[in-house]
Amino acid sequence: MICRCSCRASEPMQWWCFAQQEPWTWTWRPLVGVWVGLVLLVLAYRRLVRRASADPESRKTTRWRRAAFAAGVFLLWASLDWPLGPLGAGYLASVHMSQFLAVGLAAPALLLLSLPPAAFDGLLTRPRTLAVLEEVTSPLSAFFIFNIVMTVSHWPGVVDALMPTQLGSFMLDLAWFAGGLIFWWPVIAPVPRRAAFPPLGKIAYLALNAFLIRPPFAMMVFSQHPIYSIYELAPPPGGDALGDQQFAGAIMKIGSAWILFVGVVVVFKQWVRSESDAEARGT
Repeated sequence: MICRCSCRASEPMQWWCFAQQEPWTWTWRPLVGVWVGLVLLVLAYRRLVRRASADPESRKTTRWRRAAFAAGVFLLWASLDWPLGPLGAGYLASVHMSQFLAVGLAAPALLLLSLPPAAFDGLLTRPRTLAVLEEVTSPLSAFFIFNIVMTVSHWPGVVDALMPTQLGSFMLDLAWFAGGLIFWWPVIAPVPRRAAFPPLGKIAYLALNAFLIRPPFAMMVFSQHPIYSIYELAPPPGGDALGDQQFAGAIMKIGSAWILFVGVVVVFKQWVRSESDAEARGT
């Protein structure tokens, strides 16, 4: 769901961003699709929370879950709307990569954390959906799906082919967001009837993804020339396309590693707390 556009002055608004190779301007432009998408997300969240409100545990954790949801929505808005959206369209690869970290990693984690466990009970009434979810969000499937999405969506030929159109740009953004939800699901969200992913497995899963070297990172950092035509043809404001591309590669590796490291710390603390609680109940 990353906005990638440079909005023309002759067009008052667009539903989604796309690269147009025009001179950069600080003139604000409304991005209708971003706002509509966020409104629908808020409405869907309210509906799920109302359904789960009968559960006592859901009421106990309402405040911090709502805070997580607000943070997730804010990250999506800040990454998709002006000015980061247009800057990531065809000017700054570093902004483009920062958007990926927000939309493909941080925001999905926060949004899944915002849902009380009871919100997932409705899946029991949808056996086909539940069966698909069980397969797609298994740790092994989620690992491969996320890394395939991450690699393909950053491949130069794919980016240069899809980003110049609103539909193509939207498809890339949606793939990032969906891939992030699938990636975090085994760690954060329950699947009815499926055994929970053990804490040690979660830590190994996150650590492996943190240290994995992906092809786009290597291409961006070690290439001697810009690999994305959209950034090469529209040089970044105040810098050169190659230097910004290498910075983007560093953001991809270091930024994603830090986000996943935070996930490891949270899982470990929850693991220690649950073990302590179990010992206390045993005594």
